[in-house]
Amino acid sequence: MRARNTFGAACIFCAIASHASAADRDYVEDSDFNKTVQIEFNGTDATITNGAGVTVTTGTNGASISIVSEVAGVEYLLSGTSTNGYVEITSNKPSKVTLAGLDLTSSDGPAVSVTSEARTFVVLAAETTNSIQDASSYERDGSGTLYSSGPLIFSGKGSLDITGTKSHAIYGGTSIRFLGGNVTVSDAVKDGVHCSESFQMDQGSLTLSAQGDGIDGDEGTIVINGGTISDVSVDDDTKGIACDGALTINGGLLNFVVEGDQSKALKSDSDITINGGSLAFNLTGGVYLESVTEDSSTYVDPSYCTAIKCGGNLAVNGGQIEILHSGLAGKGISTDGNMTVTGGEMRIFTSGGSSATFTNGSGERDIASADCVKSDGNLTVTGGSILATSTGTAGDAISCDGAAVLGVLGNDESPVISANTTGAQVAVSGSGQSADYANPKAIKSEGAMTINGGSITATTQEEGGEGLESKSTLTINGGTIEVNAYDDGINAATKITVTGGNVYSYSSGNDGIDSNGTFAFSGGTIISSGTTSPEEGFDCDSNNFAITGGTLIGTGGATSTPTSSSSTQKSVIYKGTGTADVILQVKSSSGNILVYKLPRTYSGGSSGGGPGGGGGGGSSSSSMTMLFSTPTLASGTTYTLVSGATVSGGTEFHGLYTGATVTGGTTLKTFTTSSTVTTVQ
Repeated sequence: MRARNTFGAACIFCAIASHASAADRDYVEDSDFNKTVQIEFNGTDATITNGAGVTVTTGTNGASISIVSEVAGVEYLLSGTSTNGYVEITSNKPSKVTLAGLDLTSSDGPAVSVTSEARTFVVLAAETTNSIQDASSYERDGSGTLYSSGPLIFSGKGSLDITGTKSHAIYGGTSIRFLGGNVTVSDAVKDGVHCSESFQMDQGSLTLSAQGDGIDGDEGTIVINGGTISDVSVDDDTKGIACDGALTINGGLLNFVVEGDQSKALKSDSDITINGGSLAFNLTGGVYLESVTEDSSTYVDPSYCTAIKCGGNLAVNGGQIEILHSGLAGKGISTDGNMTVTGGEMRIFTSGGSSATFTNGSGERDIASADCVKSDGNLTVTGGSILATSTGTAGDAISCDGAAVLGVLGNDESPVISANTTGAQVAVSGSGQSADYANPKAIKSEGAMTINGGSITATTQEEGGEGLESKSTLTINGGTIEVNAYDDGINAATKITVTGGNVYSYSSGNDGIDSNGTFAFSGGTIISSGTTSPEEGFDCDSNNFAITGGTLIGTGGATSTPTSSSSTQKSVIYKGTGTADVILQVKSSSGNILVYKLPRTYSGGSSGGGPGGGGGGGSSSSSMTMLFSTPTLASGTTYTLVSGATVSGGTEFHGLYTGATVTGGTTLKTFTTSSTVTTVQ
């Protein structure tokens, strides 16, 4: 007997009821079964009442029963107990097999089998408990304890416990559909449920504990509209629910426990669509590092333990998904194609660490690490909510190899995305300054990243952990973006463009916002805070830095200087010391231009200047450099910089006050904006 876990606390969400109509006559009540063959087992014998005129043959053991029928509308009513019998039915007509208190262990092959291309209706009679088990050897045809060569349809309000000693527990030669009944697969040497063309779950419950896959749809499709499915997978390289064709979930309650290495809870080699339902996953299996020899070279191909593995495109349009994964380098959601999210609620937590280093298929040193969400294609999120937290070493919260598009223009409320990492970076190769690291990222794309709307938060806690990173361009057109990172808060390889939205980016160990190429700011509000020199609030090296609109504030030990020739809006660089939570006010004779609470303490500088700042200072290693720009900064206008003011009323966005009443404070500097960029120190 193998030890089994129960799902317990992972059964988080309430079931969503689903009722499906079936004009295709899959409902047994839509067919007329007016003739009955009643079989009651009693040890090695059985009492048979043949009210249908079918051909019944018994073997040397009176409990071994074979039926051949060309009669339409026959119900086979099975009951009683035998540890040495079976029932096999051969018919060219639809059959109704009602289990009404049956406890049957086969003496050869399947316990109950139907050879027919027509439908077989398996009805679990109300208030009955049934149990069947196949034999340890097969001389008769069949591939499971409950076997049908044609369509197999379950209904009723009773229960059935199935054990597959030699083969699958349930085998349908074409399709299997659940419209009711409570079925438990206690154990199966192969799959719990296996069919070749289609599996559909509408109602009822299915509890699975198989040594193979829980439900294997083979080359066919799987559709889940309702009901409850619970699967426990202990063995390595197994699947909870899997098929080669499309997999669609419209409703129901699905619970998975996965313990085996490189196993998958939900897997399709084609597309997966989730429109509804509640899906809960608890995984502890780890990555398997497979050694591959090809063209005289050997490399490692990692195979991950994954909650949802999609070989095509994944679409999440609704439903509730919760994934808890503690296995080594575990994956929450992984898709080989594109991933699109328009609705639903996802909560994904990975806590497993990273693997040992290895040589990958490209001949490079590599590691396997965890991802909450990983798309090998593009990632598009326009609705719903995603909470992704990875706490293992080098673990990513959300990552894609293609382009990422988050949000819809004009909607700052949805989607809601929270991406978080707490794991440390891992050295993959080299040492010292030449070392190559695998770094934890909150949200990362290899292609262009575009944020159009929504509410997005990203946090990291360890070195190498960046909040938002694009290996191409990063464009922000709207939404509310809040980043708190150890490394760069926001980073792009070639260009950062901001045309709208509210952006806050704080780095505790590096730049607030870092573009390795150009930076263009034309609208919205952006607040960026880097640490002390040489790190910056805004860093775009010596590339073009254009400010043509919006409100921008950056603090750090230094800053990139806006490019005068491409900037149409005035900006000011103030150098001094700064104290956390002290209010700085910039005002003119006509009112406030800027009211801002400093996010951290910057000390030092060549001269003091009172709380919150000081003249002189330059951009030495412990002084503050503050860059700000607003549309209200005018040419040739005199402004006063005040420190230590008191604020009441108004609204605040990460220290930036709008519409507030400001009183008191100490005047630090008076300056006039005589050029596109004015330096005050």
